[in-house]
Amino acid sequence: MDADLAVYLDKVKERRSELGESMVALQAVLDEPPGDPEHWLQQARAAAAEVRTDLAEHIEVTEASGGLYDSLRAEAARLAGPLRHLQGEHPDLVALADELIAVLDRPAADDRAAAPALVKELLRRLSHHRQRGGDLIFEAYQVDVGGTG
Repeated sequence: MDADLAVYLDKVKERRSELGESMVALQAVLDEPPGDPEHWLQQARAAAAEVRTDLAEHIEVTEASGGLYDSLRAEAARLAGPLRHLQGEHPDLVALADELIAVLDRPAADDRAAAPALVKELLRRLSHHRQRGGDLIFEAYQVDVGGTG
């Protein structure tokens, strides 16, 4: 592995770690015992916004011209199909994160009732996405980018 790729993969690991941490924070909000709904809502908004920001950064670093996905296509053409699938998940993940934020921004409590289910779905899909991405990187470069959750 050349030095440029090693530096780039370190950047990928950093973004992956940040996304993992924000996912943990969002899960912690979901796991919070029932109490003050306004406090929960404030915490959920902040955590969801952080996940959305980290997701955007993940997409930027992986899809950038000359970035991870271009490198994977060049180095491991056999992974083109799984890579297309992985990249194809990005718009749906963004839409789900945006939907969660929109629900949390609604003023009526009844409208926000869907938030816990959306949190669970977003975390489930992000976790699977991160696992498949880590598996592809390992298969192509024999590099463990860490964290599966």
